[in-house]
Amino acid sequence: METLSAPRGLIVELITPLTRGGTIDAGALGRLLSRVAPFVQGIFLASPRAGDGTALTPDLRGSLLRETMIALDQNPLPVFMWVTQADEDATRETMETLRDISEQHPYAAGRFWVDTPLYYHSNRGLPDLYRELCPLAGAPILLHNDPVLIKELGKPLKRSNIRTAILKELMAYSELSGMIFSGSLDRAHHYQRACRSRSDFRIYDGDEVQFLDYPSKSGVVSMGANLAPGAWERIVRSSLHLSAHTKDYPDHLQQIWETGRDLRRMQTLYAGAPAAVIKDALAYLGIIEPAVKPLDSSESLRDALRELLGRLG
Repeated sequence: METLSAPRGLIVELITPLTRGGTIDAGALGRLLSRVAPFVQGIFLASPRAGDGTALTPDLRGSLLRETMIALDQNPLPVFMWVTQADEDATRETMETLRDISEQHPYAAGRFWVDTPLYYHSNRGLPDLYRELCPLAGAPILLHNDPVLIKELGKPLKRSNIRTAILKELMAYSELSGMIFSGSLDRAHHYQRACRSRSDFRIYDGDEVQFLDYPSKSGVVSMGANLAPGAWERIVRSSLHLSAHTKDYPDHLQQIWETGRDLRRMQTLYAGAPAAVIKDALAYLGIIEPAVKPLDSSESLRDALRELLGRLG
């Protein structure tokens, strides 16, 4: 299998629209994808935070992947899918289920599986794990390093970051295409050095605020792009120097600074419960159906978020 290169730029960490019966709401998903697709370089599905991934069964993840490919059929974008489960066997089975669905539904853009290995495995033996998983996957794999997610498991002796030496060993597997990284800047620099033998290996910022302060060269995985995809696109294009037209706008830097300030403020509003807050705002915009149980948040938070949405367009 020829390994696909992961895209560079803005990857939206999509919320998962569900019906009241707990199935994928295909209509709402289509509306949301139509809203964000013109501005992003990839779609991240079933993430453990904004995408409610820890609550999605393999069948629901398969349905989400299938409906996304159908909705994007005319203008396909690379799709990232979180495959991690509570243990190694379940993760493998989920990966194989998604592989089979992919083989049944041709799709013109790339598909990538995103795996948080420390969620169900230790650092010890990770190269052996991926020696087995890579040939079975049927698609390139992105590693996911999220120390906060691992600490939430409540296992005090468990390491919360992939060790740098282990990451360096993993560079031997061409099927590993990149990483979504959250963590300290020092660790980010160590990881970049560990991966320098692979010019094709992407390291995306999984922390929006860190990207706003110190943008990586690969791009960002953004929850806020559900709400303000155009604003996030402007920031990412400017940060990665993807636009050739900034010289035509004397006030470009001022506009970017103001947009970044607003996106940073928006992030503080949904940071505590991103899936719930973002879904509530999307329901207000008429993109998805309102939740059965109203969001338990103050009116001041809602008003502040809606005011920001109006300003960002």
